[in-house]
Amino acid sequence: MCYALARRDEGSRSAMFGTAPPPYADWTWQDTGLAFGGPDLLLLPDGRLLAAGRVSEGEAGPHTALLWLDPATGQFTELLTLPSGGDTSYPGLALEEGVLWVSYYSSHEGPTSIYLAKVQL
Repeated sequence: MCYALARRDEGSRSAMFGTAPPPYADWTWQDTGLAFGGPDLLLLPDGRLLAAGRVSEGEAGPHTALLWLDPATGQFTELLTLPSGGDTSYPGLALEEGVLWVSYYSSHEGPTSIYLAKVQL
């Protein structure tokens, strides 16, 4: 199965989650219901999908977060809010020996800076 996570900048602005079986020509898309900027998606060895990106909704204001993505429903469950705010987005994800490394930028401490988070899953 191939997975895709795409942000939308018009209409509802909610991200779209797509799946396609081989040969990856027939896609099915689900509206996630969440405005999600700069999305990144990682398929974990156990089959779970982990997403990272900018969440602009809720009391926390704009922040970079890690979220579980349910491929059956296309819905997110927030796992972790990273130290972030203001101008923040475009995380990169890498998994090494059970440790998730997350790079992202944020302006929550003043001028926009690049951060690296180490997350034990």
